[in-house]
Order: sequence, then structure tokens, then C-alpha cells
Amino acid sequence: MGASTAVQWWDEWQLRVLVLGSLGVQFFLAFFSRSRKSRIPDWFRFSIWLSFLGSDALAIYALATLFNLQKRSLAEDDGRGLEVLWAPVLLMHLGGQAAITAYNIEDNELWKRHIVTAVSQITVAVYVFCKSWPSSADKRLLAAAVLLFIPGAAKCFEKPLSLMRSSLTSLSASISLIRRTTAPSDREEELEAFVQEARAAILLKDHEKTDPEKANYLPRKLFLDYADNYSFRLTRMKCFCLLDDKEADEALTYALGNIFDYLYTKATDCSKRFDRLPKNCLIWTFVLSMTLPIVSIGLVHKSLTKAYTYSDVNITFVLLYGTLLLEFISGFGLRDFAGKWPAMVAQHNLIGSFARDKRRRKLTSFGRRKESCSSSKEITKLVRQHAEDGWKEFITDSQSYREFNSTRGQWTLERKGCTDLNLAWVLQKPFDESIICWHVATDFCFYHTRTSLDHECARRCREISNYMVHLLHTNHEMLLPGSRKGLLKIAYDELDTILIFHEKSLGEEKLAQKVIGILKSTQGQGIIRVAWMLAESLTSLGDENKMWEVIQGVWVEMLCFSAGRCRGYLHAKSLGTGGEYLSYVWLLLANTGMETFSQKLQRTQTLLSSKQRKHLENQGEGGLTQSTSQAMDLPTKEGNFGSSSASQDEVTAAEFNEFFVEIHVVE
Repeated sequence: MGASTAVQWWDEWQLRVLVLGSLGVQFFLAFFSRSRKSRIPDWFRFSIWLSFLGSDALAIYALATLFNLQKRSLAEDDGRGLEVLWAPVLLMHLGGQAAITAYNIEDNELWKRHIVTAVSQITVAVYVFCKSWPSSADKRLLAAAVLLFIPGAAKCFEKPLSLMRSSLTSLSASISLIRRTTAPSDREEELEAFVQEARAAILLKDHEKTDPEKANYLPRKLFLDYADNYSFRLTRMKCFCLLDDKEADEALTYALGNIFDYLYTKATDCSKRFDRLPKNCLIWTFVLSMTLPIVSIGLVHKSLTKAYTYSDVNITFVLLYGTLLLEFISGFGLRDFAGKWPAMVAQHNLIGSFARDKRRRKLTSFGRRKESCSSSKEITKLVRQHAEDGWKEFITDSQSYREFNSTRGQWTLERKGCTDLNLAWVLQKPFDESIICWHVATDFCFYHTRTSLDHECARRCREISNYMVHLLHTNHEMLLPGSRKGLLKIAYDELDTILIFHEKSLGEEKLAQKVIGILKSTQGQGIIRVAWMLAESLTSLGDENKMWEVIQGVWVEMLCFSAGRCRGYLHAKSLGTGGEYLSYVWLLLANTGMETFSQKLQRTQTLLSSKQRKHLENQGEGGLTQSTSQAMDLPTKEGNFGSSSASQDEVTAAEFNEFFVEIHVVE
């Protein structure tokens, strides 16, 4: 009896529940969808994703239910004819909210599918309306329905139009590209001229103060891995280098926030010619969605009679007023609801993760992250200072410019006079392995020297260290193409093996001290052992402040090395899931004139001449050492800056063979 009653109730209220549910989901998306720009809990992000998928499903299901109800004989005249008026409102819901058109960047490529959906659902809605509308109904109610169909249809097509505009295919087609026809030597001259002018801009800063607004632009080409010409890069650099830290932070925040809006919402940039059509369509759709429902509400108020059920009347007004409020919120209310781009740096610590695992006896805790830290502004200052120091102290020509953009700690070791400590060999390891070694070594130095928690330099070192390991753990493709996430598990297992006969349920500090004590008294090999050897070399400097300055410099170089080798597409993709601080660093480096991924791929590669190849063959299979490089007169500096990343760059270039790289053979 209870089941049959429930089925009967569902048959009676099914459509009403669906339309009210659709309205509720739209309100949830209007209020909270922009918060995905920030680092939010996984359950909250999942609820936004579920609501985004469910919003279309609910609206389509409600229209299908309405379509089935039209089969009911009009002769019954059960007072539910008002339900047909809900069809255009459901079309408006199907158009979605301005704050979220795509959840993932791949959704933008599905705009053709959304056009088909829009056409089919509009057809269904019009069919249901024409078949079900009683001829005896009030003409004012008919006029209200027709007025609602106009913004309903417009919003249905607004969503695929926004997706089409934000798709990478359309974005690539909209950017004017000039085919390179200059010879490699001419491009070298262009680069040399750029380096000299950029260096002068940093050293002299004799150009006029630039309006900070001019630094606010949408770096579409960077996100598409297209290289800007040198004149534009120089102009952008001159604008940016005169900004103070606060203005620079606002400029970078503006760029990232607006790229997010451009890719994942209905926002457009009307300053761009190819955005004017979508912008005009959005404006007209908004005007229609605000004005016509108001007129329709007035007509409905005047035309309703007692022939309609009380529940249908109330639901109709809830739908009309609620949808009108949604349009107001979309247009005015919550554009800046999520605030500025979040200044958070994600954290993941290997030893800390191991300690939590052993205390809780849960293997799953290995995947748990530390709380993010809010030190991005301080780290940004270090990165910006590193770039400026490079222009002032290292970069003198195009060759040194390329070398500087390939360093990942070697320059710091030379500046601090640490080349005789045998530290560079760890930097010659594959980048992902080097990250883990320096990460564990940083923790060993911190706990072995019992550094104070208030030591600012040490704290920054650990924050950058934890962030780089976070990238390897959760976003290894952004760290560097080909990075091996499994190395973290190997290092984790090594810790477990080292402590196999010892107490493991300790806090992070005591656990690190225990591991250090064991490593001191035993012999072995592996990542953790290499990290301890590195830590011993660093602590042998004697001066604690100098030790942390060296570690900080190495980590800043590694951070810049990683940012300069990450595809723009991956930066754009990460914005949809809260973003990565690496994107912030990447954009900062681009604005300070450093090489980005696209520029590395487009630059001329240099092959060995026959004389150099013969000399290399005579060295046997030992590889290209520093002495060999100097003997062959290859471009290098003390510490062998360029060679450590050469193989990484070649692999990266090979993976993306759609870019054309000219080969220039040294005579």
C-alpha cells in the first residue's frame, strides 16, 4: 500500500519536483561555481561537478516528462495546463549559468554537441507547447509564454557559442600568426638585440613609468604555446619591470583570473576583435533575459484564474521570480564573488607523510597533502629578484641568456663559492630524482642543525621544497614532461627499509632525527642515502645562514626551471581545478623576459661539427664531461650549466613535434 501510494505521488508530482530541482541546482551553481577557482575541499569540488552535470540532465529530463504529459487528453481538463508554461523556463535553465560553461578545458571542444542538444530541446519545447496549449486559454498567458521562449532559445545557443569561443581550436584560429621566413642567423641577431635592450631596461630603467593597466593583458599566446615576437616581449617586459611588488602581483593575478574567466565562464574581453560578436550576443541575451521575464510575470499575474491548481500557480511564480533572480545574479551580483586569485602554495612532505602513515597505520595517508601555505608573495619576490639578478649579473648575450634559462641550481653554487663542495653532481641527475634528493636533504639540514621555526630563509626553502614534491606527487606532467611520480614511492619504501628494526610511530622531527642517526652509522645506497650525503656537504659549510641561502637559491632556480618547461595547455588546464602556483611563476618569468616553453621549442638547435663529433668519439663512452666540453669549445660555464638540462629539452621538443625546429650545423 505504501509503495503504490509513493508511486502515485511521484506520478502526480514528478514534473514539479524536477523543475524545482532544476531551479535549485541553478542557484547552487550561480553562488558557488566560481569558488572552484580557489583551492577548495574535494567534496565541495565534487558537488560542483555533480551539479554541473546534473543541471543539464534535470532540465532535459523535465522537458521529456513534459513531452510525455502532453499525451494526456485535453478533455480531462485537470487544471494542470499551466505546466506548459514551464517549458521556456527550462530552456533558460538549459543555457546554464554565466559563472560556469565548462568544468574541464576539454568541455570547450564539445560545443558542436551542445548545439545539437540546444536544437533538439528547443524543438521538443516548441512541440510540447503547440500540442498542449489549450485553445481556450487566456491570450495574455499565451503572450507571456511566447515572450519567455525568446530568452529561453537565446540562452540555449549562448552556451555553445561561449564554448566555441573558448575552445583551443577557435582560439588558435583567432590569433594572427606570422610565418617565420628569416634565416637562423637573422633570428640570432633578433635575439641578441632583444637581450641587449632588455638588459639595458633592467640596468638603467630609463624609460617612462608605465600605467599598471597596460600590464594587464590576456596572455592567450602563452597558453597556446605560441612564441611572441621579440618587440612585443620587450615592450611587455618594460611595462612589467617598473611595477612595484604589489602592482606586479595584481597584474599577474588579473591575467590568471581573466584567463580562467575566458576559458571556463561566459566572460569575454571586448577589447579583442574576435570577442566582440560573443560579447554582443551575451549582452543582448542578458537584456532579453532580464526584461522579457518581467513583462511575462506581469501578464501571468493578470491572466491566472481559479481554473489552475494552487500548487501549479505557486510553482509557476517560484520559477519565474527565481529565474529572474538568477539572471540578475549572473549579470551583476557575483562577478567577483570568488575574489582574487588565491595566494596559496600547495605542500607535500615525504617524511611528514611517512610519519603520519605510521602513526595512523593507514597506507592511504601517503596521498594526504599538508595544508597549503600563504607565502606566495614572499616566494614571488625571490623569483622576481632571481630574474633581475640574472639580467644584471649573468646574462650578457644570447648564449648566456639561454644558459641562464637552463640552470637549476648551478649558478647559485657558483655565486656562493660552493663549486668545490661536490654538490653539482646531484643537480646532474634527472630532474625528478634531483627534486626528491634536495627535498629530503632540505629536511635533513633543517632537523640536523635544529634550525628555528622562525628562520625565514629556512621556512621559505621548505615551502618551495614541499611545493615541488607536491607537483611531482599530484601534477607531475607540469613539473617536467616525463617526470616519474613512482620515485616518491621508491623513496618512501627506502625510509621504511631504513627503519625496519626501529620505532616508526614518531613525529616528523623525531623520525627525521632517527633516520639521520641510522644513516650516519651505516652504509648503503639509494635516494635517501644520496640526500644524506648532500645534506652532509651542505652542513659542512659551517655558516648556517649561508647554508640556507644556498639551498634557497637552488630551489628558486629549480622552480624557475620547471615553470619554463611546462606546456601552456597544462597551465590552462590546471586553472579549472584551482590552479597551480607554478602558473604564477611561469607568467612572472614570461613578463621578466625569460624563455618560456614555446620559445625554447622555436629557438635554433645547435649540432656538433664533424671535428667536435670526432673529438667526442675519442673520449669513449664516458659521456660529455665538463673538461670535454671545454676542450671542444662548447658553450658552457663552470658547473656545466647547459648540459644538465640538454637531454630534458631534447625529449620535450621531440614529444611535441607539431612545432618546427630548424637545425643549424656549426661549421
